[in-house]
Amino acid sequence: MKLCSILLYNKIWSMSDDLSKVPVKDGFILTDDRNQMNEADVVVLHMPTITKEEFAAIKKRAGQLWVFWTMECDAHYQWQFTPEIQALFDITISYKMDADVPLPYIHSSYNEMMRRLPVDKSQLINAFISSDFDLSNRIQYLKELATYIDVHSFGKVMNNRELPKDDGIMTKAGIISGYKFSIAFENAIAKDYVTEKFYHPLIVGSVPVYLGAPNIKDFAPGEHCFINVHDFSSVKDLADYLIELDNDPVKYAAYHSWKNEPYRKDFVQKLDVVSKHTFLRLCELLEKNKHHLNKYYHEKQPGFFKTTTYIE
Repeated sequence: MKLCSILLYNKIWSMSDDLSKVPVKDGFILTDDRNQMNEADVVVLHMPTITKEEFAAIKKRAGQLWVFWTMECDAHYQWQFTPEIQALFDITISYKMDADVPLPYIHSSYNEMMRRLPVDKSQLINAFISSDFDLSNRIQYLKELATYIDVHSFGKVMNNRELPKDDGIMTKAGIISGYKFSIAFENAIAKDYVTEKFYHPLIVGSVPVYLGAPNIKDFAPGEHCFINVHDFSSVKDLADYLIELDNDPVKYAAYHSWKNEPYRKDFVQKLDVVSKHTFLRLCELLEKNKHHLNKYYHEKQPGFFKTTTYIE
């Protein structure tokens, strides 16, 4: 049996540099050796870390399958979504739930971590925004919100608090666990684009104040677990509501009652999706369609035809 070779063309954020730790199914081999570009059956490109100029220099061999991997919103990398660029790809791995291999910003460990009960909190609201990516107008919204309530900002944007230390996510988790509310503003607004900004507060018992995906409820672990800024007619109305909750322990506590209830069905389904490593799911997709790849991808990309070499 011919092994299916998968070339990881460039580094994927948060993935181990040691590819021996990345699981693949029997019959598949994973490499990051670009010298094997012409021989590889499948090439995985992590598109957010590839420039337009770099991409133009990459040549696709006839019969090769290309995988478009991104966890970033399309709007930030518009050049990658032209018909000409998209026609080069055969498989998508993305936060989008309709991707060939969907990869929501959910970790299998959330199943247990979300159950942790919140501790008492002495602070009102925090923000961690450092990126200048802002297609959601989140910075302007935060600035206006700060005129009504005291927002403790630990990020580069509107910074007014110093980090006691910076050990990454552990430092952030420790800080936000002491706040009743946490700003969870996405850098862009798009369906399914729900990032760790939403989940980290939920894990440590802080209520996310969310700006982002219109279908955010599909990603929530429980009912009444977050505050959606789109539910308020003005920034002041939101600020007034946060103050009301701050002064009413019973109403505030209601935002944590979901931790004692079963997870929402949509959330459970997403936990099931990420319970298996992304590369194992990619292998399964390739394996499932290996005798019919021409038909499968021809139907996905009308007018795009290839002769795959990955057939026994």
